[in-house]
Amino acid sequence: MPRLGPLAVWLDSDHVGVLEQSRRGELQLAYNEVARRRWPLGIPLVSCSMPLSLSPYRKRQAFPFFDGLLPEGEVRRMIAYDLGLDEQDTFGLLHALGRDCAGALVLQPVTEPPPRSPALGDAEPMTAEDVARRLAQLRSAPLGADRRVRVSLPGMQHKLLLTRLMDGSWALPLGAAPSTHILKPPIELLEGSVENEAFCMRLARRVGLEVANVAIECFGERSVLVVERFDRVVLPGHEVRRVHQEDICQAFSVRGTAKYEERGGPSLKMVAGLLRKWDAPADDIVRLLRVVTFTTVIGDADRHSKNITVFHREDGSIRLAPLYDVMCTRLYPSVSTVLGMFVNGKQEVDSVGVDDLVVEGMSWGLSEQTARDAVGGVLEALPEAVEAEAEASPFVPANLVEVLHKRSEARRTSMAKPPLVSLAPGVVTVAPVLPGRVWVKPYRRRDGTPVNGHWHQLPVTSCE
Repeated sequence: MPRLGPLAVWLDSDHVGVLEQSRRGELQLAYNEVARRRWPLGIPLVSCSMPLSLSPYRKRQAFPFFDGLLPEGEVRRMIAYDLGLDEQDTFGLLHALGRDCAGALVLQPVTEPPPRSPALGDAEPMTAEDVARRLAQLRSAPLGADRRVRVSLPGMQHKLLLTRLMDGSWALPLGAAPSTHILKPPIELLEGSVENEAFCMRLARRVGLEVANVAIECFGERSVLVVERFDRVVLPGHEVRRVHQEDICQAFSVRGTAKYEERGGPSLKMVAGLLRKWDAPADDIVRLLRVVTFTTVIGDADRHSKNITVFHREDGSIRLAPLYDVMCTRLYPSVSTVLGMFVNGKQEVDSVGVDDLVVEGMSWGLSEQTARDAVGGVLEALPEAVEAEAEASPFVPANLVEVLHKRSEARRTSMAKPPLVSLAPGVVTVAPVLPGRVWVKPYRRRDGTPVNGHWHQLPVTSCE
């Protein structure tokens, strides 16, 4: 096979750089003069892991980001097979699928003319029967990709990418028409997965979180979760604006295979630090804690670092993107209970209590009161929200409401505990259980000396 030429990297309508593959197979991103004239050096233009620079970014930064634009697992293997490529051929897959990626990037050969403005007009209308047929063929045609439809989206779950027209009908994303919606069929081994995810996503909105819009629609005899892409905005003139984003793995130059913290992936504290570093809105740290509280309390253990995304803004700052891919995994005994991202060092989703959530937030720089208010606000809103969603949802998986009530009630009662006591930098514990004493968790002194957990006698204050 002849060696593939470089790819032009387009951000919206701007050609900002070139992605190349060396003879040794390593990827390299070089920003061009157009990007350097328009934006100041140091701005996280394509990625937080690759700020605008005079020097090119090589394998360590470039590969995790661009490989992170592609699907994973069986979906990737099937697409690669259909294209006659090796599944490890990241550059070859980007050549084939890079015109419709997550976010605002368009990757295409440098020899091609600039991409046309995204618009619904190029999409090819479909009937409901067409959609049902493509859903049934996802095993052999993942994402709906074929010789005409070239799309890419991270993740391992089978899904179909389509364009929704202004009249609500469906169309194939061809030419300059990007996909606007994700259709997710049931997961075979998780009964009621569509209803579970729809319920939990709408529940998140009821407790005040920003989430992707979802609905359940039927095609033939199959119920499908329809997710509106928040990285696509359809304008009144039928044009589509792509919104640039990246997930946390990409932002830290971490390969998708390490998306779980137990495999060396990013921590929640690192996410909070990223938001601060790139000038996210002040309340984004609190939003993150509210999200972590909600997903932990409802029993979603599978929240890994590719399930958290940030938007890139024109001024070089970032902000936390809406919540997505949420479900109560504790409804399924076969699903691991190990958290994708740990909370206060706790690895099991069932072991995380209110104080763990508060301490986690405090480790990000939040005050104890701010952290408690964020956690408590979600917990207080949950019971009523569960009842309201149960009444509004036409399909609710068996036992889901009961599981959600039990989990939220157990943590609401613990909110009555005394406040936390801070004894030293980084040392936080629950207020006295024994008169005049508090338990100090294990920690390290500033010089690195380890200190074991122990009871600490509080000073006695005389009232005389």
